[in-house]
Amino acid sequence: MDLLHRACMLFASTLILWGCSKSTAAPEPEPEPTTATFYETGLPRSLDPHKAGDVVSTRHALHVYETLLDYKPFGETRLQPCLAESLPEYDTEKMTYTFTLRDDVYFADHKCFKEGKGRKLTAGDVVYSFKRLAALPDSGGYWVIEGKITGLGEFRYKALEHIESDQPISWMAHLDSDVAGIKALDESRVQFTLTEPYPQFLYAITLSYGAVVPHEAAKKHDYRSIAPDDDFKPSSNLDMNVDAVGTGPYRLVSYDDDQIVYKRNPHYRAVALNNVPENHPLKRFEGDNLPLTDILRYRVIEDPAASFQAFLEGELVAIGLDREQFDEVISAEALAAGKYGDDLLKEKYRKKGIHLLTYNEPTLHYISFNMEDETFGAPAGDKGRALRKAIALSIDRNRYINDFLNGRGEAASQLVPSGMLGHDDGCKLVNQTFDPEKARKLLKEAGFTVTETNGEWSTTQDGKQVRLTVVHRSTREATKDYAVFLTESAALVGIKLENELMTFAEFLKRQDEGTGQAYDAGWVMDYPDAQNMLQLLYSPNKAPGINSARFDDDEYDVLYREMAVMREDVGTHADAKRDLIMQMHHRIDTETPWVLMEYRKIFTLFNEGYASPPPNPFAYNSRKYVHWNR
Repeated sequence: MDLLHRACMLFASTLILWGCSKSTAAPEPEPEPTTATFYETGLPRSLDPHKAGDVVSTRHALHVYETLLDYKPFGETRLQPCLAESLPEYDTEKMTYTFTLRDDVYFADHKCFKEGKGRKLTAGDVVYSFKRLAALPDSGGYWVIEGKITGLGEFRYKALEHIESDQPISWMAHLDSDVAGIKALDESRVQFTLTEPYPQFLYAITLSYGAVVPHEAAKKHDYRSIAPDDDFKPSSNLDMNVDAVGTGPYRLVSYDDDQIVYKRNPHYRAVALNNVPENHPLKRFEGDNLPLTDILRYRVIEDPAASFQAFLEGELVAIGLDREQFDEVISAEALAAGKYGDDLLKEKYRKKGIHLLTYNEPTLHYISFNMEDETFGAPAGDKGRALRKAIALSIDRNRYINDFLNGRGEAASQLVPSGMLGHDDGCKLVNQTFDPEKARKLLKEAGFTVTETNGEWSTTQDGKQVRLTVVHRSTREATKDYAVFLTESAALVGIKLENELMTFAEFLKRQDEGTGQAYDAGWVMDYPDAQNMLQLLYSPNKAPGINSARFDDDEYDVLYREMAVMREDVGTHADAKRDLIMQMHHRIDTETPWVLMEYRKIFTLFNEGYASPPPNPFAYNSRKYVHWNR
């Protein structure tokens, strides 16, 4: 029963009592707010949705901010209106998407607004937000619409010119300039004009990069970001990294080194949970307004053992099952027998009311070669190509998954994860298998000297040992173990592999600058289209863009451009797209800019009383649908 229905019934019963007696009924006490506590290993990098470039930051930003569309909670990868009142109208000839906004959307109350009262969302806010995404020099997400919206590229170029000229005031004024491809037709309608067909456009703007922010808050923060002022104190002024304000179901109420807390936005519009499948735990909340939980709390717990203990004590509603606790929780016999779900848990954990959910996540873990490196990259020609293939052939992926990931993964045989159009179960890239003997043969054919002494191999060129350094994005114990595994693997083909372990921020800097031979990398797909993964090797996206390998191959680029504009919901396009992706896979197999490792398999534990929709790795705002009753 929703709160409005309940309130009406209480009011009606009170009137009946008044008609029968002069006494008045005692008001029913307010129910205790529901609280769901999760954890993070570290603070989000940013709560600014246009700067959130990682999974954790995106999830937190979308508690507060919203996009025009989002994903249906029980609809797999289907989109639904969010800030928009309906799905957009698309004109195929003009290549325009026209959105009509809901009439009941307001920004949360905040000091940035007149008298602290949140105002109504307008089409102008949508236009401003997309221009801001393009104008910010440190935006992590402009790439999703780069080159796709008429006039936006020129707008961005001029914005960056103002910053390079140290003119923050003119930069701010530039944000008021018109962009031909983003127009507010009136207060409630906004239109985007594309430069070319972009079938992934609606998915792309459903990421946090398409979130709508109020200019009242953004302008003050952006000026401080572009023109730092020692007298500007974040504690007394606006900072969108921590002092977030949006239209979303939650408001940020506290943020420190130990925890982050969000509370229900009391003025959030009436959006009811609906279309819940029969027998789903959330079925009893059908018709209730979102969010279903009043308070979301995130504790910052770096130590996996500490977070696991907090979960066992009922302090956390759910927790990802890491390698450290896998053997403790999972029954080896049940795993070997092919069981799944709760049947994989040891009995003592089932008795505690703990449940297990497993699912495949569209994430690819890989090693990215720096294709500009003199030894392993394109400048080395056939020799560099042979070295890259040798490393790829030296990796026993199944051993890595079983011994280091407790089976939480699947060996990657191609770029596109299973479940996506373009993944072919029969496709096995020949140079992405475990075959050290083949690797040593390739090295000899390329002119390297490969020798064995007392069972140890050595590959040299002009008498010098071939060396490769891999840069890693973590310093955790699991990363150290993985680094040893890579060193031992490369030794099977005579290559001396060394590892540099560093923080994620340091890793990103090295990757963007190209100061490294190879990078231990990964990509969590942003939306359910193979283009999202294949764009990582498209040459115009070279680092500091998302092509960290700096791969530049004309044949691949031609295939990519043809594939990227094909719609998957059109039969003839889908078939042609599959064929193009297969050709791209074979091109990657020939050049080997990446060593494919594994697709991720997620094991999540949750306590009795926790209910949520099925996992959707593309939906970062799904916690408005979760309920915790304990």
